[in-house]
Amino acid sequence: MQATDPFSGDLASTYAQLAEDGAQFLVVGAALYFLGRLLVVPAIRWGLERSRIDRTLESALGSASHLLVVVLAVVVAASVAGFQGTLAGSTLVAAGVTVAVGLAAQDVLGNFVSGVFIVTDPDLNVGDTIEWNGKRGVVVDIDLRVTRVRTPDNERVIVPNTDLATSAVTNRTSTGPIGISYDFGVGYDADLDEVEAIIKNVARDIDHVAEKPEPVVGVDDLADTAVVVTGRIWIPNNRRNRLPSVHSAFVRGVHEACRAEGIDLSETTQHSLSGEVALQDPAEPLDDRPE
Repeated sequence: MQATDPFSGDLASTYAQLAEDGAQFLVVGAALYFLGRLLVVPAIRWGLERSRIDRTLESALGSASHLLVVVLAVVVAASVAGFQGTLAGSTLVAAGVTVAVGLAAQDVLGNFVSGVFIVTDPDLNVGDTIEWNGKRGVVVDIDLRVTRVRTPDNERVIVPNTDLATSAVTNRTSTGPIGISYDFGVGYDADLDEVEAIIKNVARDIDHVAEKPEPVVGVDDLADTAVVVTGRIWIPNNRRNRLPSVHSAFVRGVHEACRAEGIDLSETTQHSLSGEVALQDPAEPLDDRPE
C-alpha cells in the first residue's frame, strides 16, 4: 500500500485514505487479538501449568502472554494498514500520538513497573496471607497490572500493583510455627504463679498447639486497674486454617479455668469501699474526731 502524507494533496482524499486505513487496522487488529486469545494465550498458560515453575512467575508470565498478543496485534495491524509509513511522514502527528498515549498510559505503566518488582520480590508470592492499608487476604494471582486477593469473607479484591508497591505490606505467611498471643488482666492481689500455671495448662490441652516452641507466659504491664499477663502459644504452619478456632479455645479456656479458681480476669476502675464517711471541721483537731 502506498503511503500518503496527510498534509499534502487533496484534503478529502487524505481523510478518505486515513478512514480506509483505520478500518483495515481495526479489522485486522481485532481478528489477530481474538485469534491470539483463543489459541495463543491458552496454549502458553497450558505450557506454564505443566512446567512446574513458581506459581508467582507462572501468573506473571500468563499475564505477559496476554500483553504480547495485544502488542503483536497492534503492530501487525498497523503494518498491514500502512500506518507506519503514514505516521512517519508527519513528525507532528507522531509526537501528538506519543504524548496522548503517554498521558493515557501513566497509571498502566506505573502498575506494570510495580508488577515487575512484585513478581521478582521473594517476600510476596501467590498463596501468601498479607495485610495492607487495613485490609487482609490471600494472594491468588499476580499479573503485571493488578494483584488479586481473596479476603476472609471470600471476596476477591483487585488491587492495583502500585498500591502494594508504595504501601507497607505485612506478610503473615511463614514457614515456621505461627504465634497467637493474648493479654489477660488480673487483679493485683492475684497469685501470678498460679495464673501462669493455669494459662500453660490450658494451652497444652488445646488441639493443634505446637509442643515446640512451648507456651510462654509473662507479666507484660502494670496497668492502673490490673496486672497484664501475656500468654503466647504456637501452631504449626500447616494448621494455619485452625488459627481462629485455636485462638478462641485459648482465650475461653483460660477464662473458664481462672473463674473456677476464683481469679477475676476483668479490668475495672470500680472498687468496693468499706468504713464510715464523715464530715470534718477544718478547725477541729484530728485527735478530737468522733469515734
